[in-house]
Amino acid sequence: MGKRTERKKSLNRDYEGYLFIAPACFLIFLFGIFPVFYTLYISLFKWRIKRGSFLGLRNYADLFGSYGLLLLLLAVVLAIIGGTLLLNRREKLNEMHPGTGSTGLSLGGRVLQIAGWAGLLLLLPLFYSRGDDKLLDSLRVTIWYSLGTVPFQLLFGLTLSIMLNRDFKGRQVFRVIYLLPYVVPSVAAATVFERLFSLRPESFANQVMQSLGKAPLQWLQEPKGLLTLWFGWGTGEGYIQSWLQGPSLALATIMIFNWWVFAGYYALIFSNGLSQIPTQLYDAAKVDGAGFWTTLRKVTIPMLSPTTFFLTMLGIIGTFKAFNQIYILRNPAARGAADPLSIQIFFTFFRKSRFGYASAMALILFTIVLALTVLQRRLMSKDVHYGD
Repeated sequence: MGKRTERKKSLNRDYEGYLFIAPACFLIFLFGIFPVFYTLYISLFKWRIKRGSFLGLRNYADLFGSYGLLLLLLAVVLAIIGGTLLLNRREKLNEMHPGTGSTGLSLGGRVLQIAGWAGLLLLLPLFYSRGDDKLLDSLRVTIWYSLGTVPFQLLFGLTLSIMLNRDFKGRQVFRVIYLLPYVVPSVAAATVFERLFSLRPESFANQVMQSLGKAPLQWLQEPKGLLTLWFGWGTGEGYIQSWLQGPSLALATIMIFNWWVFAGYYALIFSNGLSQIPTQLYDAAKVDGAGFWTTLRKVTIPMLSPTTFFLTMLGIIGTFKAFNQIYILRNPAARGAADPLSIQIFFTFFRKSRFGYASAMALILFTIVLALTVLQRRLMSKDVHYGD
């Protein structure tokens, strides 16, 4: 009788817990999980305003080319199998000492992973020539945008947080000033920034260039890459040559705007991380005679690794799905040189009304972000120290 009563009480507690999390689970399913599967459903049809004929994987074949799609799936399968073999080896190593079988699994998994990722890189020119070149152009812009913003935001944010962590008069005022671009609505901030980087000779950015003895630049209207403008690289045709051009000046200008907006936010998060570092560590480093740079490398940066990991992951995900500030600042004169994949999906969906094709592109973007998140967790989680 006692066991039955205890079991009934335990079930009641479980029901109460499920009841409390049910609204959150419903919202996550309705606005997070269901749209992904519905997007997959739309991508399998010719969908314009209403559902048309069933196309299967034809939208994806149009993106990468028929043979390109098959080779892409083969490369992804090889990478997944290789990763699975490596995970199996790790599980075996946790259970017993490494033997011949586990070594074989490790070597085979590593070879398959390398073959899969190398295949994806080698297939990019094929996708560009046989598939939708606008997809790969926008993907290249997205990658340049992520590489050109996340590292600099981390660096500027860390520098500002260390500077603002010191005791001086007006520290709180400076914190508010640095955070203002992030708090101000993106439309207002982008409008001000667009005036600063206007192509007119009397604009602030061109006045700075003239003070350095340089000619005025087109900034947000310049489609040429930075490496082309500086060194004359990548002047030929083809996907490899487009990479050699570097990010366009229009995209680089938007990157500067992103630094300006998010540096204060990163500094705020880093400041919270700095406040969690025990002062005893700094006292011990001071007693040992460590200088500022040694303390920064040996104490501050390792103890900030959880914060850095969080901001890096947040930054990469944010840059791959960034839309508002890019849409406001983009200029048609740049001829798409500053349009990432999110902008391309938007134009395909709303301007061209190719809902099925845009859904296929959205799923490609979702898969890339998901793969980058998993890869980043595997690569960076080992170097994250939580002070234990």
